[in-house]
Formats: sequence, C-alpha cells, structure tokens
Amino acid sequence: MYSDTASELRCIRRTLIVLGILLLFVIGSISNSGSAENEEYPTITTNSENNLVPLGNGYFGLYSNFEETDSGHGMKIYYYDEKENKLVLKKEEDLDTVEISE
Repeated sequence: MYSDTASELRCIRRTLIVLGILLLFVIGSISNSGSAENEEYPTITTNSENNLVPLGNGYFGLYSNFEETDSGHGMKIYYYDEKENKLVLKKEEDLDTVEISE
C-alpha cells in the first residue's frame, strides 16, 4: 500500500512540475509579445489630453514646448486624414509671436 501511495505522489509531483514549466513559457511569451506591440506602435508619453485643442474639419492643435526656440508657448497644428488613417503635422506656431486680429 505504501508503494502505491508513493508512486501516486511522484506522478502528481511530475505533473505539477510539467505544468509549472509550461506556465513559465506561456507567461514569457505573453510578456514578449506585449513589448513587440509597443515597439511597433509607440504611444505618446506626455499628458496631452489637457493640451489638446479641437480646431474642426479634422484639424486640432497641441500645446507644446519648442526645443529649437526658447519660447515656452507653442502649438503644433495637426490634420487627421480619415481616408488614409494618417496624422499629418501641418505647421508649428509660436504663440508669443502670433498677432490677434479683432
């Protein structure tokens, strides 16, 4: 009777080891595939929701800082093309130099 119990426990232990190894491979493949998606489609890491200004007709502005100038107030104007599913940078404006016409 002891040999039957011992052999059953060995069988259970082998099964648990095999399941543990398979689980490690599955977790490893999930984490690797997740990082590949991030490399293919990079995300914007800045908090741009507060800086987003809708301009209409597919145009929108994004407040930002320009690296090439010392100005802290700038806006990049983008256009979203629905047919090609692309985002196009149209122009960059320095808000300190823009004149307001009334």
